[in-house]
Amino acid sequence: MKKITLMCVVAVLLVGFIFLNVSGDKKEVSAQQQTTATANQRDKISANAYFFAYQVDIHSAVLTDQGSAMTFSEFSWQMNFQPHASASTKSAAMLSNIQFVADNKVQAMPEQLPFLVKYKNHQFSELDMLGLSSQHPLSVLSKVLDLMSYSLDKPLTFEDALGVKTFQYVQRQNMIERSITEQKKRADNEELEQWQITLDGDKPESILALDYSNKQIWRRDGQQYQVVQSVTVKPIKHTPFEPTDWLASHNQHVLPPTAQVQEVVTVTNENFLEHIQSLRTNLDPMLAKEIGLFMLENFDQSALKRLFQEHEGATSAFIYALQKAQTMQAEQMLSDLLIDSDLSQQVQQKLVMALGRFENASEVGFASLRHVVEQSSTPALSDMALLSIGTMSKFSPDQSRQVANYLTDQLANPQQLSTAVLAMANSKNPQLIAKLPVYLQHSDMQVRKSAIKSLARMADYQDQVVSSLVASPQVGAIDAFSRVYQQANYKLSTHNLDRLEHLYQSQSNPVVKKRLNSIVNM
Repeated sequence: MKKITLMCVVAVLLVGFIFLNVSGDKKEVSAQQQTTATANQRDKISANAYFFAYQVDIHSAVLTDQGSAMTFSEFSWQMNFQPHASASTKSAAMLSNIQFVADNKVQAMPEQLPFLVKYKNHQFSELDMLGLSSQHPLSVLSKVLDLMSYSLDKPLTFEDALGVKTFQYVQRQNMIERSITEQKKRADNEELEQWQITLDGDKPESILALDYSNKQIWRRDGQQYQVVQSVTVKPIKHTPFEPTDWLASHNQHVLPPTAQVQEVVTVTNENFLEHIQSLRTNLDPMLAKEIGLFMLENFDQSALKRLFQEHEGATSAFIYALQKAQTMQAEQMLSDLLIDSDLSQQVQQKLVMALGRFENASEVGFASLRHVVEQSSTPALSDMALLSIGTMSKFSPDQSRQVANYLTDQLANPQQLSTAVLAMANSKNPQLIAKLPVYLQHSDMQVRKSAIKSLARMADYQDQVVSSLVASPQVGAIDAFSRVYQQANYKLSTHNLDRLEHLYQSQSNPVVKKRLNSIVNM
């Protein structure tokens, strides 16, 4: 049932990077072995030296012509730039918090990865990855830096494995857009891309956000594939690191993750339930996809309902399989089942979560979740549907705009406000998240706790969150922050720890003191 092509194999190795990976004939400039810079050398760093940092998020998928996802990935990292130790024209830079998930499998990544790069006139150049293998997924960094580069004075030309493109850049207020003026293609593919940089109004030379999306149509051996990818870049607080001089071979030991060859699974009437049992303990997305396609081919809605009833303990596996089938038929089936009144609330909740995580969902999935939010007589199901609408923004970029509009409208609904705040955090949309700090001091404790839970996970918002706790140290608010911060992947600044220590000293409530003590002593 599963069709194997060379493109699938490439996608398994570097999912979604087909158009970003492998720079044509560019040669990296090797770093020369140097001694560590002295304090006097650092004093000579140019007055226009810079310190800045960004969060990068990449979402990729390879789809069949029926819309099912053959492979998909999420790739993210933080990168900090600061002057080179020896005051060279290059910047020392460091990648950290590197996370790469391909087909729901976490790939081994280095904790940090240093590199050198030149930045001048809004352009990155002369990237030196310090010996990193060109086959490593992080080699895509060069293409991300190309996307972050622009020039209002002259066109820029970039080269990749698919050809050479020349872009003209135009600024309109604080927005910069680009258009292709010349292109030499090496591949037979159709391509549509959108690129936009938003500049910081207070710092016109600084990038506030990069939003990029690319869709390509490939045809191979009579089959059609779609490669979709989105890249977002936003500024974060700079984290200093020791800007020493690294050897040219520093990253040679960082090996690419080992590619795993998966056995092709054929689902039949005879082994269907056996594979379902396997899926209950092993959430293999490729196995789930094959099961889902089999279900859609052999069961209508009524038959699926009977299947759910006869095998009640396996409903999660059935629904997961439909989600991973990733076809328009699968999305429609999940939507039809969701509004079927014969199904239990527990099954409906599973369907709600599946639709929220459906890769590249259409208006069909969004409308179904919205219907549950507005029509469900069960508050718990309605809340879960609203949270899944937020999640949909992350898994379905094409729905992100109407998700943002819908969640913004929900802020005016007092009954939905608390859940809408959490849904905005689920969306991972920076513009939506930026609306949440005003709810840190809301009179409704449930709304306030939702805002704290949403923002306490993010280092960039720690000042606002701690300020709200200091101004109004209610037990519920302190407890909400304590629980979330213990799971957060950052350390409070010394200033904020001092503020919480002073708050601890001024409190008499034993619960508040206990929670504050656990925070400041982490």
